[in-house]
Amino acid sequence: MIRVNCNDCIHFRKAPYQAPRTGCWHPDSMKVTQKEAFLDEQQQPGNHRKINLRGDCGLFEQGAAKLSFLKRLFKLGA
Repeated sequence: MIRVNCNDCIHFRKAPYQAPRTGCWHPDSMKVTQKEAFLDEQQQPGNHRKINLRGDCGLFEQGAAKLSFLKRLFKLGA
């Protein structure tokens, strides 16, 4: 069994910069979802600690690898 970390998943978002609340934003694990975009503040993500309690989350999807510092600078055009 492969142990996974929530921080590496594409559905995990951290407050305050990526989302209003920290948690799992996978549509199947969210407590409250809204159809309209202007109601996004009312959405509540799932508790990532409970979902991945044993490290074997079934909803895990590997996120993109973080670019190195130099690659990010060149991407900005510096």
